[in-house]
Amino acid sequence: MTVLLTTLNAKYIHTNLAIRLLYALNEDHPGLDWKEFTIKENQDEVAAYCSTYQVVAFSCYIWNITQTLEVARKIKALNPAAKILLGGPEVSYDWQDVIALPEVDFIITGEGETPFRSFLQSYPQVSEVPNIVSKNGGEVVYFPQSEIFDLKAYEDIMPYRNDAPESLANKVLYIETSRGCPYKCEFCLASLDNKVRYLPNASIKSTLLFMMQNGRVIKFLDRTFNIKRDFTIDIFKFILQHHRPENVFQFEITADILHPDIMQFIEDHVPPGLFRFEIGIQTVNQKANLEVSRKQNFDKTKSIIQRLENKVEMHLDLIVGLPFDTWEDNKYSFETVFQLFPPELQLGFLKFLKGTPMLYKHAQHGYVFDPLPPYQIIESKYLSRAELHRIELLEHALEIYWNKKGLFTP
Repeated sequence: MTVLLTTLNAKYIHTNLAIRLLYALNEDHPGLDWKEFTIKENQDEVAAYCSTYQVVAFSCYIWNITQTLEVARKIKALNPAAKILLGGPEVSYDWQDVIALPEVDFIITGEGETPFRSFLQSYPQVSEVPNIVSKNGGEVVYFPQSEIFDLKAYEDIMPYRNDAPESLANKVLYIETSRGCPYKCEFCLASLDNKVRYLPNASIKSTLLFMMQNGRVIKFLDRTFNIKRDFTIDIFKFILQHHRPENVFQFEITADILHPDIMQFIEDHVPPGLFRFEIGIQTVNQKANLEVSRKQNFDKTKSIIQRLENKVEMHLDLIVGLPFDTWEDNKYSFETVFQLFPPELQLGFLKFLKGTPMLYKHAQHGYVFDPLPPYQIIESKYLSRAELHRIELLEHALEIYWNKKGLFTP
């Protein structure tokens, strides 16, 4: 059996960690290959390449699901015998409409490591493999199982070892040191997994060392990198010992729980410009925060941003459209956060992601949203379509005149 692990990245500079991990765990399987494409590539050419395999396994996300399904249809037209397997966050929840499509044969739900390996070992008899959705005639077959993959299996795995080192220099490289998130923000898929698990420390450091030696921009995928003080400082020390001058490291942190020892370490040892912190403020309206089960002390967050801004480049995020956030509330949040003068301020719009509690309670707040990806808010009890349109114009101006470097200096 020949199997291709693949995905359509948003941009050429991006890399997909998921297919690299799955390949590294299963590269002993005969006929298994991997390759990345982008959503802007010629779909006929992508389909022609993929159609030479018996099974094509796509990694699916909100930004590529539409294009992925289009490529899957083209693969089937070229090779009707080819089987299409989908996995990833965009098909792990509310997958019923997707499996009904004639171009989709199988779906993996949840973490992919265990079901994908079982799929390879059992194919074509996969109908009893847990967490794989399949079709038997006109019947959909699915046996869900709550199974947490043991991350110790990554002890000797380095996901980028099958990349040509020279191909990574100008790409964004991703690494995860943990999975899960301790918070329960109802608009976020990470809220569904509140058990935080860490990968083996030796594996993290060997991967990170390779990335530093061969790449430039390194992004950590951890939802809250700074949960554990000792771990955070240990990784920071490792970076300082081995990084190259051109390296930049981006972390998603929760600022109001940043330990004083971590802040002191940054102030004492980290050179300016080496670290970027992505901080999701989302709203300063406490009523909105509580409605989506979000905890935040904005005053503390603000003080930490101001304390570290000369050392760390700050990327701050706001979400437009949360429950109880009116026009005036959104205006106040934007003006308050903008006064911190972050190098980048991301003004995002509420999206109703499959699987999130926000999707299932949308009616009580009068939400209307796009039924197609990215499932973005259209209106609610608190924001009219006209008001959202005005904020979209603001977001467009923000991207042009603020987030693009060099146009203005605060």
